[in-house]
Amino acid sequence: MIIRIMMLLILLFSVDKLYAGDEVFEMFKDFIQFSSSVDAYSQMCVKGFNSEKAESDIFNLVALLNQTSIITQTDFNELKDKYYRISQSTLTQLRQLGLHRNKNLCKKYLKIFERFDVKKNKTLSEIIEVIDENATR
Repeated sequence: MIIRIMMLLILLFSVDKLYAGDEVFEMFKDFIQFSSSVDAYSQMCVKGFNSEKAESDIFNLVALLNQTSIITQTDFNELKDKYYRISQSTLTQLRQLGLHRNKNLCKKYLKIFERFDVKKNKTLSEIIEVIDENATR
C-alpha cells in the first residue's frame, strides 16, 4: 500500500493538469467508501489498530489532490464527510452485531472486509492508472 501511495504521489507532482478530474474524484469516492469501512472494522477488531494514523494517511493523499487542483476544496470536504459518515455507520452496525462485546465474532465478518480491502486497493490502482495516462498526454 505504501508503494502504491508513493507512486501516486510521484505521478501527482508530475501532472500539470489532469483531464479526467471528475473520473478520479469518482474513483476517490469509491476509495474513501472502502477505506472507511475497512478502517471501522479494523478499529473494532484489530488489536493495536491506529485509526487516527489510517485516517491521516488517507487524507494526506487526498489533500495532495486538493493542492494540485485535481479536486476542489468542496470535493475534499465532501470526501472527508463521506469517510466519517460511512465509518460511523459501519461502527454502529458492528456494535449492533455485538462485535464490541464478543471479539470472536470478528472472524465471522473478516471475509467481507477483506473483499472491501481488495476493492480499495483495486480502486487505488485504477486512480494511479488514470493519473499516469493523463500525465503522458
